[in-house]
Amino acid sequence: MNRLIFVVVAMLIALASSAVAHADRGVRPAEPAGSYMVSIVKQKLDNDYATAWSTLYPPHQRVASLEAYVACESLVPSPGTLVGVTVMRTFNERIHVAGRPKKVRTRAVRVRVSVSLPDFPLFPVVVDQTFHAVAVKRHWRWILSPDQYENYRAGVCPYS
Repeated sequence: MNRLIFVVVAMLIALASSAVAHADRGVRPAEPAGSYMVSIVKQKLDNDYATAWSTLYPPHQRVASLEAYVACESLVPSPGTLVGVTVMRTFNERIHVAGRPKKVRTRAVRVRVSVSLPDFPLFPVVVDQTFHAVAVKRHWRWILSPDQYENYRAGVCPYS
């Protein structure tokens, strides 16, 4: 049981470390950042890594190719059944984005993710996490965490 909870928490942390950032100044996408982030969380928890990768921040796509990203992320065990993803709060925030020399303006999205474990379906694991959305050419993009970025740049899977 403790190992199962560890796997769930590790999966949610891995998901959380894939924050999102904002590159175009003053140009916001039409879709709310919260809705975008909910879709990314669902794609990742559904193991739909290729679709998630398609909206990865373009400089990070050059570091983590589609093939490398999908193969690596597929090593992370499924945490269980998604119960829900709720946007708790959105706000503007400047953060360091891996590969960029200066802080980037972002739209921070605080979400609550609930996952039901196979052995304990009535007691879901709930994790609150903040992601960051980056606007690129009027579309939101998500970013790799600094650790993920460095691992992919070195040709190493962050989860192996």
